Amino acid sequence: MKKQFNRMKQLANQTVGRAEKTEVLSDDLLQIERRLETVRLISHNVHKKMISCLQGHVSTANSSFKLLD
Repeated sequence: MKKQFNRMKQLANQTVGRAEKTEVLSDDLLQIERRLETVRLISHNVHKKMISCLQGHVSTANSSFKLLD
């Protein structure tokens, strides 16, 4: 996941460099920024959940499993 985030970040940086030369890619840049924001939010939430699980806060995980039953 981190590898994919770094790739998208690099792609965005390259796109920004090209966008400074021409404004044709502004829509593409906005789309990439939206996707990066979504990926950032998802990775942040997953990170928080993994940390809580690894620290032994399984009560929230157990309640989630109870909801599935």
